Amino acid sequence: MPTDAAERKVIYRSRKKDGCCPRCGVKKKKSDKFIYCGDCRAFYRGYNQEMSDDINTIRKERYKKRKKNKQCPRCGKKHSKSYKKIICASCLKKQYSYL
Repeated sequence: MPTDAAERKVIYRSRKKDGCCPRCGVKKKKSDKFIYCGDCRAFYRGYNQEMSDDINTIRKERYKKRKKNKQCPRCGKKHSKSYKKIICASCLKKQYSYL
């Protein structure tokens, strides 16, 4: 497998032009509407799912930790003792500006 980005790009384009899967080089059917073959698509789906699961668990843990420590869960600013809301004023202002 070439390590240089330019070489990978050349191989990708040549395989795609020949009607093969750009990742593994397996010849695809003409009726396939996807660029990658079924095996490579399954690999990417599984990989992306694992990555998003890991990221979600990290975000949930950080949210719980910040909420417990009286911090804004988004930016991490420390709340005063009299502040009753969960999200700080600057993050709320930013959130309301999207609406």
